[in-house]
Amino acid sequence: MKKTEKTILFAKIFNVTQYQKNHPEIEWIEIFRHFILLAIESFQGHGVQFVRPFGWQIMASFALPESAIQAAITLQDRIQAEKEASSEQGVVSCKVGIATGVVYESDLGQGLTDLFGFTVEVARQLCDLARGNAIIVQRDGIEYITEADIQSVAGKKCRRSTRDYFLEEPPRRLEAIAKPIEIYSIFWQAHCPEYLARTSMEAPGESDQDGQSEKMVYFGKVSAFKEERGFGFIQYYNENNEYKEIYFHMTYVLTQPPIHEHDDVQFVIKPGKGGRPQACSVLVMGGRLQGQVESIDPFIGGFISIRNNDSELLKFYMIPQEIHGKYISINDIVEFTVNSGSDMEGLTASQVIPFEGETPSSHVGSGDNLVIGSLENAVITAYFSEKGYGFAKCRRNNIYLHVSEFIEPEITPLPGDTIEFEVLPGRNGTYRASGIRFTQRKNAAFPSLPQFDY
Repeated sequence: MKKTEKTILFAKIFNVTQYQKNHPEIEWIEIFRHFILLAIESFQGHGVQFVRPFGWQIMASFALPESAIQAAITLQDRIQAEKEASSEQGVVSCKVGIATGVVYESDLGQGLTDLFGFTVEVARQLCDLARGNAIIVQRDGIEYITEADIQSVAGKKCRRSTRDYFLEEPPRRLEAIAKPIEIYSIFWQAHCPEYLARTSMEAPGESDQDGQSEKMVYFGKVSAFKEERGFGFIQYYNENNEYKEIYFHMTYVLTQPPIHEHDDVQFVIKPGKGGRPQACSVLVMGGRLQGQVESIDPFIGGFISIRNNDSELLKFYMIPQEIHGKYISINDIVEFTVNSGSDMEGLTASQVIPFEGETPSSHVGSGDNLVIGSLENAVITAYFSEKGYGFAKCRRNNIYLHVSEFIEPEITPLPGDTIEFEVLPGRNGTYRASGIRFTQRKNAAFPSLPQFDY
C-alpha cells in the first residue's frame, strides 16, 4: 500500500434519492451515466489522476488542489450550460466536496487500484453536506491557492479575482471525526449562493406526530440587518434551487447574542403582514442558547430541547466530547453553541456547559401566555442604547423594553443580561416591561469556555 498526498474530489447529483423516485429505473440509469461521462470529460482537462464511480457518486484524485477546484467548476459550468440550453429534465444540479491530505493507494490486483484514508472520508462527507450547485473545500493545506488561476464562466465575465472565489464558512462537524473541519465554499456563480448543511432540527429518524412531512427548513446568510430598526434580510436557495431573499425581524431570532450581517442561519417561512412571507424561528449557526437536557449518555451523547416562536419543541444533538460538565443530567438547564451537523445528526449542540444564573422560562418552553401584572424573568436579546429601547425573550413572548422603565437607567443593557420586571400590556396585544431590574449581567456575548483538546 502506497502512502502519498493527493486532493480527493467527490461529486454527486443533488437530491439523488428524489431523482431515483421520479424516474423509471432505465431512465435514471441513463441520467446517472450521462452525469458520470460529463464529470470525466470535465476532469480530463485538469490533470485528473484517478476516477471511478463510488455508489451513486464519482470519486477522483488530483495532484494539486487548484486542479481539483477548477475541474469542479468546469463540471458545474457544464451542467449549468446544459440546463439553460435544454428544456428536457436532466441533471439539474450537483454538489462537490474536496479535501487535500494523506491518501493510501492500494493495488487490488489485475491492474485495479483504489484510494483510502481520512482525506477520502472528509471529501465524501463534505460532498454529502453540500447543497445543489455547491463546491465545498477543506481549508487545510490550501492557503496558497488564492494566488492560482481559477475561473468560472460567470467569474470571468465580471473579472473576479481568484481570492474572491473562496468564501470562508463556519467549521463543520463530520461524522466520526472529532475535530470540526474548516471549509471554504467556492463562489463560481453570478450571485453568491448558500449551500450549507440542509438537515432539520429533529432527532435522527424522528417524524411529525401526525405523520405528515416535516416543515421545510431553509439555510441562508444574513445579507442585511438594520440594527436600529430591528429587521433585515436573508439570502437563501429555496426547494426549487432558486436564489431568494426574505425579510426577518429580530424578535423571531432564537439565538443569543443578536444577529449580525453575514451570519449563517436556519429558518422556516411563515406569512407576515399582508400575507407576505417572512423568516421565523431564525437560528444563528455559532450562536449561544440555553436549553433543557432531555436525554444524556456519556458514550453516545444526548439531546437538548428548546421552544421556537410557535412553542414547538426543537432538539439539538449533544456530541459526547462537547459536554463540558461532569454533573450534567436530565432536566438540567445548559448553555450551548448551535452548530450544523451531519445528515444523521441534524443540528448539534457544542461547547455544552451548565447554565449558571436565573433561567428565564422562554428557553425551556414552560407556559405560553403572560399574566398582566405578574413578575417575570427574561433574557435581553437586543438593546439600542442610542434609541433607548430594546427587546427581551420571556417564555415564547417578545418583551419590549424602554430606558424609562429601568430602575438603573444609567447602566447600559447588554444582550444576554437577565432581567426581572412587571408585565404590562403593549401595543396590538403584545407585552412591555415595567420596573426592570438586572438579575445577572453579562460582560461578554457569552461566558468564556474552558479549552479542551480534541
